[in-house]
Parts: sequence; structure tokens; C-alpha cells
Amino acid sequence: MFKTIIISLCLLSITAAPPTAIDQTCRDGQTIIENVTIIYADKVPLKNAYLSYDNKQGVITALSSDPIPKANACDASIDGSNQFLTAGLTEMHGHLPYSNWDKKRTEETLFLYVAAGVTTVRGMLGDPVQFHHRDQIIARELEGPNLYLAAPSLNGTSVTSPEQGRQLVRRYKEEGWDLLKIHPGLTAEEYDAIADEGKKVDIKLGGHVPSGVGLQRVLQAQQASIDHMDGYWQYHAQTQSLNDSDALMESIEKTKTSGTAIVPTQLLFNLLRSGADVKALIAREENKYMPKSQISQWAGTAQRLKAQANPAIAAWRDMMLKKMADEGVVITLGSDAPQIFSVPGFSIWRELKKMQDIGLTRAQILKAAGPAPGAHLAYSGDKFGKIEVGHRADLLLLSANPLVNITNLSKQNAVIVRGKLYTKDYIDQKLMEIEARHR
Repeated sequence: MFKTIIISLCLLSITAAPPTAIDQTCRDGQTIIENVTIIYADKVPLKNAYLSYDNKQGVITALSSDPIPKANACDASIDGSNQFLTAGLTEMHGHLPYSNWDKKRTEETLFLYVAAGVTTVRGMLGDPVQFHHRDQIIARELEGPNLYLAAPSLNGTSVTSPEQGRQLVRRYKEEGWDLLKIHPGLTAEEYDAIADEGKKVDIKLGGHVPSGVGLQRVLQAQQASIDHMDGYWQYHAQTQSLNDSDALMESIEKTKTSGTAIVPTQLLFNLLRSGADVKALIAREENKYMPKSQISQWAGTAQRLKAQANPAIAAWRDMMLKKMADEGVVITLGSDAPQIFSVPGFSIWRELKKMQDIGLTRAQILKAAGPAPGAHLAYSGDKFGKIEVGHRADLLLLSANPLVNITNLSKQNAVIVRGKLYTKDYIDQKLMEIEARHR
């Protein structure tokens, strides 16, 4: 078990230099971040700001332009001078440890998300052990991000009839899953039954657009999210409207009307379609945190997929994503980690840069990384994704301004997950240990 780091040491002060990892035992009280610049997605930065959060509850308790006084001996302070505070990053299409994983692999995967500043993950393939992991993280017995859990896949194999699909929906709702995962293979009748039953029992759908269902039907059903931008290229290719601006705008307007969020996983799908240089993929710095056998497997898969490369699809996806963002479609950040060369957490950094390279504004990307996922998952009853009083204390303390370059989101001096502090020194030390295990 990783050493527990809880920010609550009496009168602790962390300077503008990268914080030091300290074992702390006092969880009562608050932490005050002082004289920091708070970065928002939708308004001008707040300079020389003061923010406090409750160490135990992990909730932001005050936000002010004036100093916030310490209330008791357990209160702590962090000097935020010359630093920038943003909401933590969200991985809206991640994969989480499964019951057949060993303890070390589980711990490493969950920690890698946190190490890159990913404070929330929407897991998109359910396994009952994930409920246990979520409970452990909340109890601070396991280091990891906040988790929202999709149920086991609903697909052409797991669903055999419309009525059986309804039964699975009711079962997954009773078991406590946060959403249903839609995969390929469903018939239109099965999908309609699942969507209808989901509305009856109040559980949302997210994931793919099955080819037997189609984009229009999924949007009419108000599927909560379409992941990978699935179905859009297929629909417009079938209707010979890939370059028809009116037809594209019609799809965009229908997406907005449905309230469906898009989780592009753009970098991964462009990798699959563009025939990426496998040697360059193998050389990625973050691969050192993964088993060599995993890298070898990814390399083999990437090499085989080169035969199916179609750069025109990759370019079309880039164009469509920018149009969607500019027209106000809800875009949320996701990278499908740990898929092919998508190292948990670090793949989000690459996804952020890809969005910037496509032409999304820094404000649009910041919204996709925090506020939009928070709004999308608000049905859970949780408040997160924004720096506001009452919201979960999921925060990044940065050495550079992400409004200048979105890649500055990776320049983290500290990561705070539900009020639990992970200092840069601590993260670096744990990453070195993970790297050493995979040499």
C-alpha cells in the first residue's frame, strides 16, 4: 500500500518551490492555498486568491481575495505565489483494474492516473471489484482518482433479446452502477428496449453507436455520451455527406438538442487511422511505467493496424471535432487508457495537446477537462470540475499558466484529490519506483 499523504499537518507551509512529501496524521481542520492565481474555463483568472478546503470532507470551503485565517492547530497552508490553480483533470473514457489483476498492477494503474493530475475517471467497462476499489479510495486506503463506474458491457453477445436487455438494465441499476456501457452488436430493437428501460429506472447510457442502431436513433434516445465520436463518420459516409456543411451542421444541432456529450478519444483513434510510426510510439517517455510485455503487445497491434490506416478519416474527425466545439456541443476529455500506447493519466496530456493542435481554444479544452464532465456527471449528486465553494477539492497546483499553453497542465507542483495532497516530490518518487519495477 502506498504511503498515505494527507494534507493536515499543523501549521504546514509549502512554498512556491515544488512541495515536499510529508507524512501527516491530523485530518481535522482545513488547508489554505494562499496568494495563488485561479484559472477558470469561462472567466478571467482570479489573481492573489485564497482558497480553503476541508481536509476530511475534501470539499472547497472558502474562496476569497482576502487572506483566510487559520481556525485551529490542525489547519495548514500552502504558499501559492507565482503558481496557478486549476480544477483536476477528468478521464471520461478510462479503464480500471479488473478482478483478475494482481494487487501491484491495480495500485500502479490507479496511481498513474493521479500522478498525471487525473483526479476523476469514468470507468467504461465494469467489474464488481471496482466498487471495492472506489470504497478504498474514499477511505484513503488506496491511492487513486474519484471513480464513476459503467456496468459490464451491453453488446451483441451479452444481450440476446429486448426483454433480456431490459432485465440487465434493471439488474445493473440495482447493483449500483453509475451508467450503462453500450457496445457494438446490439439490434435496434434491443437498443430501444435498453434505452427505454434505462429511462424508467433512471440510469444513463454511454459508449458506442452500434451499426445496427445508427447515429440518428442513438441521438433520438438521448444517449448521455457518444464515445470515440462513434457513428458520425459512418453516418455521413453512408449518406455521402462527409463534405456537406449543411448535413454536418444538422448532425451537430441534433447532438446539441439531445444533450449528448462527445468523448472524442481523438489521439487514440487518429493513431489507429493515420498509420502512426510504431518506433516513435515505442519511444514514448511514459512507456517506462508499463510492463515491457504490454509495450510489446501494443507495438504488435499498432503494426497490424497500419494496414487499415486511412488518414482521410483522421483528418475528417479533427475537422468535425472542432466544428462541434465551436458550435457548443458538450465535449468531455477522454483518452481510452490503457488502450494502445495510452498510458493511464499520461495519455490525457497527449489528448489535451491534440485538442490544442486541432484548433480548440484553451478555454474550450479546460471546459472539457473539468466543468463539462462535472456537469455531465451531476446526476451522481457530486459537485466537481469547478473551483467553487461546495465543490470537491480536486485541484492542480501548476508552475505555468494553461491559458498560455494547454500543455502547462502537465507542469504540476501538487495534485489534490478529494482533499488529499500528492506533492510533486512524492509523485516523482512513486513513479521512479514503478519505473524500476518495469526495467
